[in-house]
Amino acid sequence: MIHLAGAFRDAVKRQGVRAIPAIVKKYLLSTRLGSRFAMRGVTGKVVRAAEIAHYRQSFRVALPQGWPARAVEVTLSVPAIPPRPHFEFADHPLGPGGEGSETVVASAIGGFGVSHDLGLSWKYVKVPGQEDRRILHAKQIAPGTYLLQATERLPDRSLPRSIDILVADETGRLLAANRLAASPWHGCRSVDCAGGVVMYAEYPFEVANATPEQRDASRVWRSRDMGASWEVVFEARDIRHFHFVQARPGHAGEWWLTSGDGVMESRVYVSKDDGASWHDTTASYGTHLRFGASEIPRTLFRLTDLAWVDDDAVWGTDDYLYSVRGTEQGARMFRAKCADVLVPQIVGRGRWQIRNMVDAGDFFFVLTQGCNRADATPEEKRPGVFLMPKRAPAAPVPAMVHLFDVPVHSQVRTGFTYSRASRAAKGGTFFTYRASTDAFPSGHKMLKWEVGFE
Repeated sequence: MIHLAGAFRDAVKRQGVRAIPAIVKKYLLSTRLGSRFAMRGVTGKVVRAAEIAHYRQSFRVALPQGWPARAVEVTLSVPAIPPRPHFEFADHPLGPGGEGSETVVASAIGGFGVSHDLGLSWKYVKVPGQEDRRILHAKQIAPGTYLLQATERLPDRSLPRSIDILVADETGRLLAANRLAASPWHGCRSVDCAGGVVMYAEYPFEVANATPEQRDASRVWRSRDMGASWEVVFEARDIRHFHFVQARPGHAGEWWLTSGDGVMESRVYVSKDDGASWHDTTASYGTHLRFGASEIPRTLFRLTDLAWVDDDAVWGTDDYLYSVRGTEQGARMFRAKCADVLVPQIVGRGRWQIRNMVDAGDFFFVLTQGCNRADATPEEKRPGVFLMPKRAPAAPVPAMVHLFDVPVHSQVRTGFTYSRASRAAKGGTFFTYRASTDAFPSGHKMLKWEVGFE
């Protein structure tokens, strides 16, 4: 009860006194009785999105001459499904050709949601033994098979870390269950499955002002039997946490791993033997890298998303780059040849921290959070949406443009996608996480993006 009271006070402090009725409702529904009442009769049913009216907003933007398209139109919506259970976007698996699939996965209290028609209908899958717990993350690791991370609804951070790693099918049948003395992963790019290997990178809870010796070590966990058993293959105590671990498509056994958040904690590692050994591609750099007359801190390697185009790695900084010298602050997109030492080149400048990039054919959508300063204006709190061609156009054609900013319907500062987004669109459709009042005033923590190019 003391822990719950503290969480309630923190929520009121963040959202204001006028939000107390909504906060009370949320916490009542988070109780075991409230959850069972809200989700009565829902388990296992397929619910059509069209049954409930939903939010929808479109943006159309002309693109620079010389780009692969003349204009882009983006339509945002929240899947219109019943309010309970409350879904949070978790995964949009890739299809066999590397494009997004028709399947979309959501996490929820007591279970997870699955759609096999790009969010037009959803089924809630109840997981036995998790009725009063939160499925924090969910990832499809094989058709009809899902890797889940489960925690208490409101974890007690004073206790030693612990996480339940479950594997379930679409009936809710548990195929494997492990309770690890471990931390959860961060976002969609912090877990992957390739060549029969599953790996995830930890994101330990941060203790304010902790020294490295006081932190939990950050580790990479690997399973070679589809989640039935786990082993640690990499460990670091001199970083805050890991952000990203992904298998590089078309390169068997090759995995990329990134860490943060401090200047010397921001690193990019590569393994070419399924995690048995790791090489730091950024080890030769000091606190700043020189770009002409300017210097940019090595937090340019602090990232929560990265993709590959031919032999290049492309990423955006999960950092505002406050300590630049001789140039203006603001997040950047970079690209570098895949090599033992990454030599980054600037693609373009965003504004706030970049959280995700989504493959949309000839382009990447680049998605930022809002400003996280305590004194940020309402306009500054809006997350940004940028577009960049995968293959940079010849100068002076811009290599990245700002499309629009996403409305925020509250005074709360937002991380927007919180590093959860589709890897690639399916026929112009992809999904991201969203905070409760991002883009629209209410609804599930999920945003559907429908994109068309001319």
